[in-house]
Amino acid sequence: MCGISGVVDFRGSVDLKIIENMNQCLHHRGPDGAGTFLSRDKICAFGHVRLSIIDVEGSSQPLSNEDGSIWLTYNGEIYNYKELRALLIQKGHKFKTAGDSEVLVHLFEEFRYGMLQYLYGMFAFAIWDSNRRELFIARDRFGIKPVFYSSINNGLVFSSEQKGIFKHPEIKKTVSEEGIWHYLTFRSVPAPRTLYEHVYKLLPGQYLICGESGISVHKYWDIQLEEEILSSSNDGELIERTEAVLRKSIERRLISDVPLGAFLSGGVDSSLIVALMSKLTGAPVKTYTVGFENFAFSEAPYARVVADLYQTDHHELILKEEVFLDHLEKLTVLRDAPLSEPADIPLFLLSKMANEKVKVLLSGEGSDELFAGYPKYQFDFLHKYLKWCPERLMDSAIDNLPSKWRKAEVALKSIKIQDFPARWAQWFSPFTVEEKKNLFQAPSGGFPNPLDEYAKKYNLDSSLQSFLFSDCKVWLPDNLLDRGDRMTMGASIEGRVPFLDHDLVELAFRMPDRVKIKGRHRKWIIKQIALKYLPEQIVNRPKAGFVIPLPQWFRGKLREYCYDTICSTNAMPENLISIPHVRLILDRHCSGRKNYYLQIWTLLGLALWYRSCMQVDGSLK
Repeated sequence: MCGISGVVDFRGSVDLKIIENMNQCLHHRGPDGAGTFLSRDKICAFGHVRLSIIDVEGSSQPLSNEDGSIWLTYNGEIYNYKELRALLIQKGHKFKTAGDSEVLVHLFEEFRYGMLQYLYGMFAFAIWDSNRRELFIARDRFGIKPVFYSSINNGLVFSSEQKGIFKHPEIKKTVSEEGIWHYLTFRSVPAPRTLYEHVYKLLPGQYLICGESGISVHKYWDIQLEEEILSSSNDGELIERTEAVLRKSIERRLISDVPLGAFLSGGVDSSLIVALMSKLTGAPVKTYTVGFENFAFSEAPYARVVADLYQTDHHELILKEEVFLDHLEKLTVLRDAPLSEPADIPLFLLSKMANEKVKVLLSGEGSDELFAGYPKYQFDFLHKYLKWCPERLMDSAIDNLPSKWRKAEVALKSIKIQDFPARWAQWFSPFTVEEKKNLFQAPSGGFPNPLDEYAKKYNLDSSLQSFLFSDCKVWLPDNLLDRGDRMTMGASIEGRVPFLDHDLVELAFRMPDRVKIKGRHRKWIIKQIALKYLPEQIVNRPKAGFVIPLPQWFRGKLREYCYDTICSTNAMPENLISIPHVRLILDRHCSGRKNYYLQIWTLLGLALWYRSCMQVDGSLK
């Protein structure tokens, strides 16, 4: 796992010092080595920082073919690289290293852009073809690995992180109004937009070509909704097939020349991964979990059950309130954006702890979005029954809910909306559309829902399939996977996600709804597999995830910090956010009248980003 960067300037004036500066600000992604490449005509330069996972002694980058006409900088892992290497050797290609990086170079020589269809893995890479004077950038199918870019006069700048982009002198930091609007909905910004004007993120399953005639972006893979559903297969057949594909996916992700382990929350997804890792390796898996000091609920006891069952080498991190506070600003800088989830902090700290013994950690990300793990998938169908309910009655019910019933409030606010893209977005949003308009003061008054375009293109409706598709297109890559990449790589850990093997994803989208939600059971098919390996108390316990006691903290020790940070002069992007409305939200939460912890978290994240990334250099210290 690594950090990549580069500049293409067809004026022939690339300064290698820019690349060295980009490498320096990405050092956390690759502490094991750094390299640069500058073309003879000074049109193209690449940077690379390396976290050595495969072929530890070789495969330094940037890396070229035999005659130096093709150069690569690459971040990721190609799990089927040995099979591809054998195929390329049969076709006459010669290799000088034993890793997966050189496979990409020769695969490009053989198939050019068609190479992407052969790859199993996670990746973001760039290839410079000096003969064609053309840059080729690609991102994996699900957006596990990020790549950002911005155009300059006669060229383009790219990097694994936005902070690298700003090392180029032609690119200045400007707040994106559209980015702020979408952040208030999703707590992240759907690609290709970012919080920075003129800085873009390549979408999952896309590649970009930059030549002297300009920049073009193309799609090479997408989730297929029109595929025939496997409705004729019985449940037992589907369970067996899914287990086999998941098992193969985990087996692929065990390839490594360095020690690896797994996050273990005690939930069904991470527990199943640990169980299968144990079966496949026949050795104790190194597992990592987080708990909280002085808080009633902790997942650590559930994680211990699984750790004891499979005799893992288990490690626990107990998170204290003051440690949480100490990392807020540092990790905002690391992410180049507000921390979208409170779980960002324990994820980073757990990765940092794991770094003492391993370089690779597997996690259960993606299972909920593929197999319907969230409660909203069950509740959403109620909207068709409530459309006859007077809006005033619904609003009154919402206003009079006890503050601890936040999930019920979110559900009622969402299911009363008839338009599918708007209702889907509301499930994520801390704010209603009306609340956002009160907060957002820009002349534009708001921007279109990014799902509107998808809804038209893919004929999305209120079906479970459409809901899962939408989450996989927006929420998963731009929130969960972005968080996973930044927090693990910030601790120099490679995170791997077995549920996002594209064979498993394609199978999941061909499954009938009945094996995803059956009665009151969500993610039914995964739980049936898990019951073969795990006790019922783990498989069927309520979904929790990383639970952090923010409602209490924001009324306690963090109260003064929140007021000082969010309501101070110049706390928010100038003329975009209403500070009086921000203070009203804080007052209502701290009085106990409402549970506005997620609204406060969203605004606190925005204020910290504006202070640490926009108003200062925004580099890691």
